[in-house]
Amino acid sequence: MNNLLERIGLPLLVQISIECWNELLLMLLIFVMVLSTRRDRSGRKETGSSAVPLTKELIFFYSGTFVYNLCDIAYIVFSGMPTMASFLIMRISSFLYYCSGEFLTLIYLQVVKKFISDIPGKTNLKKFISFFQYMQLPIILLLLITPFTGAVYRINENNEYVRSWGYYIWQTVTVITFAMIGIAVIVKWRRIKVFIRKVICIASLFIVTGIVCGHFTGISMTNIMVVLISILLFLFYEECKTRTIARNIKRLEQTKARLAESRLTMMTAQIKPHYIYNSMNVIRELCYSDPELAAETIAHFSGYLHGKIEAFSGNGLTTFEKEIDLVKEYIAIEYADDNKKFKVDFDLKCTDFKIPALTVQPLVENAVKHGIDRYSDKSLVSISSFEKDDNIVIAVTDNATAEEGDDSLFAEKRGIGLTNVAERLKLMCGGKLQISHDETGTSARIMIPMG
Repeated sequence: MNNLLERIGLPLLVQISIECWNELLLMLLIFVMVLSTRRDRSGRKETGSSAVPLTKELIFFYSGTFVYNLCDIAYIVFSGMPTMASFLIMRISSFLYYCSGEFLTLIYLQVVKKFISDIPGKTNLKKFISFFQYMQLPIILLLLITPFTGAVYRINENNEYVRSWGYYIWQTVTVITFAMIGIAVIVKWRRIKVFIRKVICIASLFIVTGIVCGHFTGISMTNIMVVLISILLFLFYEECKTRTIARNIKRLEQTKARLAESRLTMMTAQIKPHYIYNSMNVIRELCYSDPELAAETIAHFSGYLHGKIEAFSGNGLTTFEKEIDLVKEYIAIEYADDNKKFKVDFDLKCTDFKIPALTVQPLVENAVKHGIDRYSDKSLVSISSFEKDDNIVIAVTDNATAEEGDDSLFAEKRGIGLTNVAERLKLMCGGKLQISHDETGTSARIMIPMG
């Protein structure tokens, strides 16, 4: 330790002591961020919530800062040592120090450009940032030739780091870049998100201050400033994360409220009093003409009502087999009227999955009541299920004559409740409903992502 103190002096010894503690802090920040990212990814997958901005970028920034500090520590510790290993470490650490510094600058510029791009009508500002990105190209080239030419720095015969003419070009471009980006953000202050403008202004102010102080003192203040930026960014990030989580919770509660309201709407839309009245009338007539069929129809009607009520009282998801059973109960009640001649065809290649309750049955009912001619033996409703492009597809098609007009208007004419079905599919399983019609008939397709 005494030998190191004599060789580098007290100020640099204090500096590397601070940077060693900074490295431990950065390792902790990287660990916390990675752990938080995995947990958040799992939570977003389950709830569909939005991600906290800049998460990946901050992990890259902390990793780059860790390398940046490590190289600075190595450069200070091995500076002036005459061994071959020290000569090699000095050259590698000096080169990586500048590489990681440039890496941090490029991350900064890309982050600014990414979030500025979200502001409508700010094409000129985006081009302004792109200009500074292109300015880094000659700087990178200058760095690449430095080990052979000593353009930015050189390691002298005493194994000591010495600044060269290219260093001042490098620092000047860096100061101008950070200063101008900071000024540009201040000009467009109100149009940029609070979290992003804090990040940009803190980074610009601290980096410029560190470079200027280092230039006049001869001690590298940039590393300390970068770590201070890392701590402040972490505090800003946690604040932003808290707000994002609160916003996601609020959105989730709103989604639950919409889902509950949707289920109430579904209840009133699906169990219609006039349908019960018509079914009971059919059963009453059968009691006189065919008592045995009347008993069977009552059993089907009971199963139909049981399936509907079970769907309302459950958690909203049911097996596809149960949904098809409800469809068959409905068809059986329709067939109780012997004047109805339409046909129903089942082609179920995929059945082992869950689906929001009362999504297939309303489509079948819609096709039967608002599509085909139920009293014609040429009318056909087909129900099929299969896998396609990582989706489970349930198709309900009929051979009704297509009508002119927009798909959404056409769907509305053929029955209410399709919007309800589409919304529940989206909220409960990420599925979607597509309605199409042409000269061959109408098709309603439910698509549910597999997995």
